[in-house]
Amino acid sequence: MDGEWWRGRLWRAIQFNIEDPYGFYADRVTADLLVEAAKRVKANMLIVFARDAWGRVFYGGSRLYPRHHNSRLDVAELVDKARSAGIRVVVMADHTANRHLYRLHPGWAQRNRDGEVIVLEHYPVREKVRDPHWPLICLNSPAMERYFVPEAREALEATGADGLLLDSFRYLPDPPKACYCGYCRARFRSEKGLELPERDDPEDESFRAAWEWRYDVVVRAIARLREAVKSVKSDALFFYNSHPAGWAGRGNVVVDRARDYLDAVFAEASETDVMGLHMVPVAVKLSRAMIGWGKPVFVTRNLFYNLRTVQSPPPPVIRQGVRLIAASGGHPVATMFSSQFFEDPRALDYLAGVYEELDRVEEFIVGSEPLRYAAIIFDTDTHEKRYWSEPHFYVSEVEGFALMHIHSHIPWEILSMRDLDRLSEYKVVVAAATAIVDDDEEEMLRGFVESGGFLVATHEFGVMRRDYTYTYRFALSDALGLRYEGVFYLGYAYLHLAGDEDDAKELWNGLPEAVVFGDFSTAFTRERTDPRMGELVRALPAGARVLAWGRLGRSAYGYEYTLGRSTPPPGPVLRFAGISLGGAGEGRTLYYAVRLGAHYSRLGHPDYAQLYLRPLHRYAPEPPAGSNAPDTVYIDYYRKNDSLIIHLVNLTVNERILAATTGPSKQSLPPFTPQYSVHPARSLVETPPFKVWIRTEWDRVKAFDAVTGEELKASVSGGRSDIVVPGLREYRLIVVTPRS
Repeated sequence: MDGEWWRGRLWRAIQFNIEDPYGFYADRVTADLLVEAAKRVKANMLIVFARDAWGRVFYGGSRLYPRHHNSRLDVAELVDKARSAGIRVVVMADHTANRHLYRLHPGWAQRNRDGEVIVLEHYPVREKVRDPHWPLICLNSPAMERYFVPEAREALEATGADGLLLDSFRYLPDPPKACYCGYCRARFRSEKGLELPERDDPEDESFRAAWEWRYDVVVRAIARLREAVKSVKSDALFFYNSHPAGWAGRGNVVVDRARDYLDAVFAEASETDVMGLHMVPVAVKLSRAMIGWGKPVFVTRNLFYNLRTVQSPPPPVIRQGVRLIAASGGHPVATMFSSQFFEDPRALDYLAGVYEELDRVEEFIVGSEPLRYAAIIFDTDTHEKRYWSEPHFYVSEVEGFALMHIHSHIPWEILSMRDLDRLSEYKVVVAAATAIVDDDEEEMLRGFVESGGFLVATHEFGVMRRDYTYTYRFALSDALGLRYEGVFYLGYAYLHLAGDEDDAKELWNGLPEAVVFGDFSTAFTRERTDPRMGELVRALPAGARVLAWGRLGRSAYGYEYTLGRSTPPPGPVLRFAGISLGGAGEGRTLYYAVRLGAHYSRLGHPDYAQLYLRPLHRYAPEPPAGSNAPDTVYIDYYRKNDSLIIHLVNLTVNERILAATTGPSKQSLPPFTPQYSVHPARSLVETPPFKVWIRTEWDRVKAFDAVTGEELKASVSGGRSDIVVPGLREYRLIVVTPRS
């Protein structure tokens, strides 16, 4: 579209933060310094504060806030100098954290039910909040019209920046973070005719209404701020920091609902420091799904290590993280704080190499579209209404299926439930614990199956509607060939891999007859097992081909080894389908009565992946691409005009330790080792040779590595092109074209 300058480029950004009350390094930061740093690392975008969380601005002439007392940086000067160097500048403003406003108007702060100020800073749990540094200001207070809207205009007018990022724009529905200030109470009463709830109970009408209403407040505020930004500069990039893996995932819901007002999304992925690099593509693709097709996703990689803002991590953490962002369809943003810039800037050297590399191959990335095969549905209503207090059980089910695709190199994307009109672009759709399905959505899914699609569903698929009522049946129950009869709430359950089909034995050859589901509780306070992990849906066969039966554990928990934490042996086999195959029209359905994805996410055992991959390979349409690379190689496939683009990112590291405690018990003594260990990837291990294959209609193909220019051996047989990768050290971008 006209004026949308952010299209047609691969953006390589540096986010530079000056973030302390006293300005320890602020007097050393200048426009020249930042522009030179950006040029040095081949960045083409700078993201800086226009106003910090203490309520001070980095530009002159503000009618709203004081100038930062110790800063030499003038953002207007930065914009001019960056523009001369071909670098775009985006400013961060309108954060709801604002100490200056709080000191002027403490009544404008967000406050919980007890009247305590809600803060963005990390207070110890038992510490009382007093004179907070990062108090959150309420969007329902006069601050919205008297400060936030004028701030959006002023930040662009005063600096001439190319865009505005709503960073740390927080107004959350969760009870510990939900605002109960007088403005919220009055507005909720006026708009809904109810009082804000005094207890956390989704069976309470006011609780449900307040939960939805709080999202409406955020979306309306974003719409209002967009209007202000565009009134000053119609081509300004306007986007929001979603923090997709943080804040219980609530930012994803905001993006999904506010997508019509946002030009892009800023996905701060700092949690991937402790979740593992595989979470980077999950965060990218989830954000791409939430913002809608075609809008850019800016994804961060910290240039510091694990909250240690003065310390650079080892090179692979930065290089492979940035490559993962680009490979999975995002625009990388490298985040650095002023302390690190002056005390340990080694990370900039690591970044320079990978940004220069992406600059050289940008032409192959920009405009490429994913090679679509499998879509994993993400439904924000299931996240919010079915799993509101425990969203990790839903997210881990989605993440587990993403991991199975990552490790098996089968193309995958995440699809918002809002975009089911795009189902025809996929061959496989995974409804991972998608509990809420309305009638119109069910019909779209039915049309997908009947036209030849392969639908995978798990757990309580479609047992609720969006109005909170129950359906008392599965969605597409006739296509599944199953009847829903509730759930066994167990500590442990098994799948008995001996179905009623002749080919079931061959399908599961080499796997144990009984595969366990469930896990011990790490909280270990009142329950020995982790709630919900051992659940088994009672799915009665009604025409489905049963590939595995449900099976009980022999006892509630195991007696062997660690009594109370170990797993019981398998018990009686039930006549409920554990894994079943159904179908309608030209397509098929595959159903699991357990949380298969959540188990793979948590435990990573290959048996869980095999329970999905074997039926997928046997019964689903063939994928358009694949590889026999080690599962530590991340692969993503794209198409651009008459070329196929394959990203290969090596995640084979010497060691990465993410260690967790088993939690307390009456037996426990002081720990022998630390409560947790987070060790970074320190060096990469080059892989042996492997193949990547991709479906083509060409008789002859040419394959080359766009990073090095090396031509790779390629052959064509039966409509499939095989490319031999002689080894992968860090990263390859393979381009496959027809050979004339």
